Amino acid sequence: MHLQEPVYEDVLKNEAQQNDQVKRRPFKTNFSRLNNIVSMYIPSTSTERETEKQSDEHVKLLSTEGQKMEFSVGKYEELYDIKLLHNGESVMRSIADAISTPLTNSSGKIRNVTSVAADQCTIYVGIEELPYVFLLKTTNDKPEINKNDLETGTDSSPIKGYIQLYVPRVGDLVPQEICVYSPSPESTVMYIVGWVKVVTHDVTCAMEKRWLLAKFSLTGQHIARTPVYSYQRYSGLAIDTSDGKLLLACPQLSLPETEVKKEPTEVMTAGQLCKLTPGFERRVFSVTMGNDLANYRPDFVAQESAGRCCWASVQRASRTEVVKDGNIERPKISRRLFAFPGRQIGHEGKKSPREWLHVASWDFADLTPGRIAAFDASRLLVVDASSGTLSYITWPDGQDKPTLHRITRPGSKPISLVCSTYHATANEQNRPPPTAYFVAGTSIYSFLFRDIDPV
Repeated sequence: MHLQEPVYEDVLKNEAQQNDQVKRRPFKTNFSRLNNIVSMYIPSTSTERETEKQSDEHVKLLSTEGQKMEFSVGKYEELYDIKLLHNGESVMRSIADAISTPLTNSSGKIRNVTSVAADQCTIYVGIEELPYVFLLKTTNDKPEINKNDLETGTDSSPIKGYIQLYVPRVGDLVPQEICVYSPSPESTVMYIVGWVKVVTHDVTCAMEKRWLLAKFSLTGQHIARTPVYSYQRYSGLAIDTSDGKLLLACPQLSLPETEVKKEPTEVMTAGQLCKLTPGFERRVFSVTMGNDLANYRPDFVAQESAGRCCWASVQRASRTEVVKDGNIERPKISRRLFAFPGRQIGHEGKKSPREWLHVASWDFADLTPGRIAAFDASRLLVVDASSGTLSYITWPDGQDKPTLHRITRPGSKPISLVCSTYHATANEQNRPPPTAYFVAGTSIYSFLFRDIDPV
C-alpha cells in the first residue's frame, strides 16, 4: 500500500512533494539532544597496536596484486575466519547474463556494488544503476531452497535469483541501501532506500533523480513507501531486531537555501536519527542533529550492539573551523561514531524518550568511521571510510568507554560495504551464530570470529 501519512510533521510543510500533501497531528518525540551531548576523544592504545600486528596476514588475503587469495598461517587465523565467497568478476558476469544488461554503467565503467544485506540463507546486493535486488548464495545456503519461485541461476552461478523493484505510480527503484528482516521464518521483507527517474519537463522530457524509502516482499510486491523527495533524505537503515522497528539515518531534512551562490559550498542542513514503526506509520523517536558548534550528518546506523547501544556513523561539519581549498573556504569535516539507546533499558516503568535517549559522541584517533554493522550483541563492525580497513568495537559492562580493535590494515584491498546476519531474539540458542559479509572491489567475503570472548 502507499503510505498516506508523513514520517515527519515538523518538516513536511516545506519539503513534501505536491502529490504527497498530507496532514497529521505532530508527535512530541522529535527533539535535539546535541546541545547536551557527551563527546569523548579516544587516543591510540597499545591494545589496538597489538591487534594490528596480529592481523598482518590479512594484507596477503586481500592483496590487490594477483587474483589468488589464500590464507597464511599465523595468529590471524586464531582470531578470525575470512573467506572469499564470490569472486567479483563471476558475480558481475552472472548478473549481466541474468538480466541481459551490459557489465558497464552509463559512463562506460564497470558497475559497482552499491548495497549489501544478508540473512542466514541469502545475500542481497544492489548494483549500480540497476532497479533490482540480486540474491546470492551464502555460506549456509542449501541448493534445494528456491525462494518464492524466483528466477534461479545455474549451479555454477553465484546468484540464486533477482527481484525487480517497481513502485506503483512512481517508477523503477534503483537501490542505494538495503535492509532485510524476517519477523518469522516464513516471512522476510526488504527495506530499500533508492532513487527513481522522473520527468521534470513535459516539453523537453528532461529527467531527474528523486529519492524515497520503500518496503517490499521477497516476491517483489511493493508494501509501503515514504513521500518522494528531490534530495536524498534517507541514507543508512537497520532493523533493531530486539523490537522489529526501523532505525534510520536522515543526512538531510531539507534543501539548502535556494539563493544563487557564486562559489560552491558545503550543504549545511540539519540531519536526524530516528526510529520508525515497520510500516512507516509513525516515529518512535527522532533526534535532530546540529548545534552552535557543528552540523551533523548521520550516514549509517546499526542496531543495538556494543555497550547495549545503537550506533550511527556521522559526518561532522564545523561551524567555527574552516579549511582552505585554493581560494575557497570550506567547513572542517570529520567523522565520528554516535552511541545511543534504541529503547528503554530497565523495568522502572515506561518513560518518555526524553528521559532515556542520551547520545554520546566517540572520536577515535585512528578511525574515520564509515559503514557499520552489528556483528552480535557485543561487537560492532566498522569500515574506515578513508582506508577501507575493517575494525570492531567492544564496550564491556563496567568500562567507561568503548575499545577499538583492528582486523585489517592499510594495504589490504579496500572494503566498501559490510553487513551481518545478527538477529537479537529471545531464542538465540536455537539460531545459528551470526556471519558478516563484506564487499571489497566487487568480490564478496564472509567473516567470522573464531569463538573468542569479546574483550
